[in-house]
Amino acid sequence: MRAFLVGIVLVASGISPSSGQRSSKTDPSPGAMTLSPDNVKWEKMPDGTGRETATLFGDRYKHDMFGLLVRWPPHTRAKAHSHPILRYVMVLSGTLYMGYGDRFDAARLEKRSPNTLVTEPSGVAHFAETREEGATLYFVGIGPDRTDPVEN
Repeated sequence: MRAFLVGIVLVASGISPSSGQRSSKTDPSPGAMTLSPDNVKWEKMPDGTGRETATLFGDRYKHDMFGLLVRWPPHTRAKAHSHPILRYVMVLSGTLYMGYGDRFDAARLEKRSPNTLVTEPSGVAHFAETREEGATLYFVGIGPDRTDPVEN
């Protein structure tokens, strides 16, 4: 929970250790930085779903706390997969339908509306989809992280 709260504070206050920008000309803290929405760099995920990611701070592939945005287009599905670390997820916009289990099962999906906090426990398989509207999610964790497919 601590990592998530620190990540939320970083994002809410506009502080990003990886952005390289001073937060203001008058800020006395030499380590304070800002990442404005115009400077967020979105990249397509290589899985062909149309999802995009943007790293806000840290490096999820190293032993480092990270903050990551993921944009899901409408009608996008992620098959069952897991991660080796505990991840905290907040739905920032749109609606995500998420379930836990080793296979995608529409009957197990639960609606996750904006401002909903969800955990993805280490090694626990989960799956998700969007419907008519897409969703933007904010992830916080301490790496190293990866996505391990559970379902083919």
